[in-house]
Amino acid sequence: MLIQGNLAGSLLFMKKIKSPWYGVTWIVIWTAALVWFLTSGMFDFKESVGLTVVWLVLVGITVYLLVQNLRLRAATSRPSGPVSPAKPSLNAPCPCGSGKKYKRCCGAERGRDE
Repeated sequence: MLIQGNLAGSLLFMKKIKSPWYGVTWIVIWTAALVWFLTSGMFDFKESVGLTVVWLVLVGITVYLLVQNLRLRAATSRPSGPVSPAKPSLNAPCPCGSGKKYKRCCGAERGRDE
């Protein structure tokens, strides 16, 4: 019970790293480990296939998360379209800088046009 509580507490305060280079770094580490294991001769053919499958799963999940992160960044950094300025209320100062109320200045001109 105590271990689970400590684990939950430590996971709560872990910093989430959002850099795409973090995922790329792990792919390089896993690839280097796979190459070392396969060239060491410690494993037979079936174990080598198992290691390769585990490596493919790890790399696949990491690439998927990288793509999702990049898509999310691209979607949030894109402007949503032309932003039209909000029409001021009639009693607000006119945005043209005349010092008059909007309804007596530019708002009156707009009312006549419509």
